[in-house]
Amino acid sequence: MSVLDIFNRLTQQADLMDAMMKKLGVADEILQLPDHAGVLRRAANRCLTCDRPDACEHWLAHESHPDEAPGFCRNHDLFERVLGNMEKDTQPAA
Repeated sequence: MSVLDIFNRLTQQADLMDAMMKKLGVADEILQLPDHAGVLRRAANRCLTCDRPDACEHWLAHESHPDEAPGFCRNHDLFERVLGNMEKDTQPAA
């Protein structure tokens, strides 16, 4: 694998992760986390080790308003926690 191949893979995976966060509506919320840089770094590492970028790209192209990330997503649990926190924040106080 050449350096250019590695760079292309990094770029593709980063674009997919960005698109996933935007599609789920969690991008801004993640940036509000206290250690958002660490959270994003660990999420990017999980994404980079994913062996299903084609499935991710297909899912992103065919899901218009998803409630959650696909089950194969290596960041599914992170995105679920963020979505859960967003939901709690929008509920009226009891």
